[in-house]
Amino acid sequence: MCFLLTIFSAGCTSNDDSENQIIVNFQLQNEDGVECYDFHEGENIIFRLEIKNNTNDDAILPSIVDIIGYNTFHVYSKNGEDMGMPWDELVTNYLPHYIIEAHSSAVKICPWFNIPSLAINGHEYSGCFYKMDEKSPLPKGEYYSKFDIKLENKIVTCNRTFKIQ
Repeated sequence: MCFLLTIFSAGCTSNDDSENQIIVNFQLQNEDGVECYDFHEGENIIFRLEIKNNTNDDAILPSIVDIIGYNTFHVYSKNGEDMGMPWDELVTNYLPHYIIEAHSSAVKICPWFNIPSLAINGHEYSGCFYKMDEKSPLPKGEYYSKFDIKLENKIVTCNRTFKIQ
Protein backbone atom coordinates (compact mmCIF):
# COMPACT_ATOMS: atom_id res chain seq x y z
CA MET A 1 0.00 0.00 0.00
CA CYS A 2 1.38 3.38 -0.95
CA PHE A 3 0.11 6.70 0.29
CA LEU A 4 0.95 10.19 1.34
CA LEU A 5 -0.55 11.18 4.66
CA THR A 6 0.86 14.46 5.85
CA ILE A 7 3.38 17.02 4.78
CA PHE A 8 5.76 18.72 7.18
CA SER A 9 8.06 21.35 5.87
CA ALA A 10 11.17 23.27 6.83
CA GLY A 11 11.72 26.32 4.71
CA CYS A 12 8.39 25.48 3.10
CA THR A 13 4.82 26.02 4.26
CA SER A 14 1.99 23.54 4.68
CA ASN A 15 -1.00 23.37 7.02
CA ASP A 16 -1.04 19.65 7.79
CA ASP A 17 -0.13 17.92 11.05
CA SER A 18 -0.05 14.16 11.72
CA GLU A 19 2.21 11.33 12.87
CA ASN A 20 3.02 9.96 9.41
CA GLN A 21 4.72 12.63 7.39
CA ILE A 22 6.33 13.57 4.15
CA ILE A 23 8.99 16.09 5.16
CA VAL A 24 9.98 18.83 2.73
CA ASN A 25 13.22 20.61 3.56
CA PHE A 26 14.56 23.43 1.40
CA GLN A 27 17.88 24.93 2.37
CA LEU A 28 20.85 26.79 1.00
CA GLN A 29 24.35 25.49 1.59
CA ASN A 30 27.94 26.46 0.91
CA GLU A 31 30.16 24.16 -1.17
CA ASP A 32 31.12 22.25 2.00
CA GLY A 33 27.49 21.18 2.44
CA VAL A 34 26.95 23.43 5.48
CA GLU A 35 23.57 25.14 5.69
CA CYS A 36 24.22 28.84 5.11
CA TYR A 37 22.22 32.03 4.43
CA ASP A 38 25.04 34.62 4.47
CA PHE A 39 27.42 34.40 1.52
CA HIS A 40 30.36 36.48 0.35
CA GLU A 41 30.19 38.03 -3.09
CA GLY A 42 31.37 35.45 -5.65
CA GLU A 43 30.83 32.49 -3.29
CA ASN A 44 28.81 29.59 -4.68
CA ILE A 45 25.30 28.93 -3.37
CA ILE A 46 24.06 25.36 -3.33
CA PHE A 47 20.26 24.99 -3.51
CA ARG A 48 19.06 21.78 -1.85
CA LEU A 49 15.55 20.35 -1.79
CA GLU A 50 14.86 17.15 0.12
CA ILE A 51 11.56 15.29 0.11
CA LYS A 52 11.71 12.66 2.82
CA ASN A 53 9.19 9.90 3.20
CA ASN A 54 9.05 9.47 6.97
CA THR A 55 6.24 6.88 6.78
CA ASN A 56 6.26 3.09 6.83
CA ASP A 57 4.95 2.89 3.26
CA ASP A 58 6.28 3.83 -0.16
CA ALA A 59 4.92 7.18 -1.32
CA ILE A 60 3.67 7.36 -4.89
CA LEU A 61 3.84 10.97 -6.00
CA PRO A 62 3.20 12.71 -9.31
CA SER A 63 6.07 12.75 -11.82
CA ILE A 64 9.18 14.68 -10.75
CA VAL A 65 8.32 17.36 -13.33
CA ASP A 66 4.85 17.72 -11.79
CA ILE A 67 6.34 17.85 -8.28
CA ILE A 68 9.04 20.48 -8.77
CA GLY A 69 7.67 22.26 -11.83
CA TYR A 70 9.68 24.77 -13.82
CA ASN A 71 10.33 27.37 -11.12
CA THR A 72 12.43 25.45 -8.58
CA PHE A 73 15.17 27.48 -6.83
CA HIS A 74 14.01 30.74 -8.46
CA VAL A 75 15.87 33.73 -6.96
CA TYR A 76 14.54 37.26 -6.47
CA SER A 77 16.08 40.39 -4.99
CA LYS A 78 14.56 41.75 -1.77
CA ASN A 79 12.51 44.22 -3.85
CA GLY A 80 11.19 41.42 -6.11
CA GLU A 81 13.50 41.71 -9.14
CA ASP A 82 13.76 38.38 -10.97
CA MET A 83 17.40 37.19 -10.72
CA GLY A 84 16.81 33.87 -12.49
CA MET A 85 17.44 30.27 -11.54
CA PRO A 86 20.66 28.30 -11.09
CA TRP A 87 19.67 25.90 -13.86
CA ASP A 88 18.91 26.42 -17.53
CA GLU A 89 16.76 23.43 -18.42
CA LEU A 90 14.82 20.69 -16.64
CA VAL A 91 15.75 17.36 -18.21
CA THR A 92 14.23 14.11 -17.06
CA ASN A 93 12.57 11.00 -18.39
CA TYR A 94 8.87 11.61 -17.96
CA LEU A 95 7.42 8.90 -15.77
CA PRO A 96 3.81 9.22 -14.59
CA HIS A 97 4.79 8.62 -10.96
CA TYR A 98 7.75 9.30 -8.70
CA ILE A 99 8.18 6.82 -5.87
CA ILE A 100 9.98 7.57 -2.63
CA GLU A 101 10.44 4.41 -0.61
CA ALA A 102 9.48 4.26 3.05
CA HIS A 103 12.01 6.02 5.30
CA SER A 104 14.06 7.35 2.39
CA SER A 105 14.57 10.67 0.63
CA ALA A 106 14.66 12.24 -2.79
CA VAL A 107 17.28 15.00 -2.87
CA LYS A 108 17.61 17.58 -5.63
CA ILE A 109 20.72 19.78 -5.53
CA CYS A 110 21.81 22.53 -7.89
CA PRO A 111 24.66 25.06 -7.43
CA TRP A 112 24.50 28.64 -8.69
CA PHE A 113 27.90 28.12 -10.41
CA ASN A 114 28.94 24.97 -12.24
CA ILE A 115 31.21 22.74 -10.18
CA PRO A 116 33.87 20.57 -11.87
CA SER A 117 32.96 17.43 -9.93
CA LEU A 118 29.52 16.00 -10.57
CA ALA A 119 28.75 15.45 -6.90
CA ILE A 120 28.25 17.52 -3.79
CA ASN A 121 28.27 15.55 -0.55
CA GLY A 122 27.56 12.32 -2.40
CA HIS A 123 24.56 13.66 -4.36
CA GLU A 124 24.72 14.29 -8.08
CA TYR A 125 23.88 17.93 -8.46
CA SER A 126 22.78 17.85 -12.06
CA GLY A 127 20.06 15.24 -11.51
CA CYS A 128 17.25 16.76 -13.56
CA PHE A 129 18.77 20.25 -13.68
CA TYR A 130 20.89 21.05 -16.72
CA LYS A 131 23.27 24.01 -16.74
CA MET A 132 24.29 25.35 -20.15
CA ASP A 133 26.08 28.55 -19.17
CA GLU A 134 28.00 29.83 -16.19
CA LYS A 135 25.86 32.13 -14.08
CA SER A 136 27.21 35.55 -13.11
CA PRO A 137 27.72 36.06 -9.38
CA LEU A 138 24.85 37.70 -7.59
CA PRO A 139 25.84 41.22 -6.49
CA LYS A 140 25.85 42.21 -2.84
CA GLY A 141 22.34 42.46 -1.46
CA GLU A 142 19.42 40.64 0.09
CA TYR A 143 17.61 37.91 -1.82
CA TYR A 144 15.09 35.13 -1.49
CA SER A 145 14.41 31.91 -3.31
CA LYS A 146 10.73 31.07 -3.54
CA PHE A 147 8.88 28.37 -5.47
CA ASP A 148 6.02 25.91 -5.13
CA ILE A 149 6.18 22.14 -5.32
CA LYS A 150 3.20 19.85 -5.66
CA LEU A 151 2.80 16.70 -3.59
CA GLU A 152 -0.38 14.83 -4.49
CA ASN A 153 -3.10 17.47 -4.26
CA LYS A 154 -1.16 19.79 -1.94
CA ILE A 155 0.91 22.81 -2.94
CA VAL A 156 3.94 23.43 -0.71
CA THR A 157 5.63 26.84 -0.93
CA CYS A 158 9.38 26.84 -0.29
CA ASN A 159 10.95 30.16 0.65
CA ARG A 160 14.40 31.03 1.99
CA THR A 161 16.00 34.46 2.39
CA PHE A 162 19.75 35.02 2.10
CA LYS A 163 22.38 37.75 1.85
CA ILE A 164 25.38 38.34 -0.35
CA GLN A 165 27.97 40.49 1.47
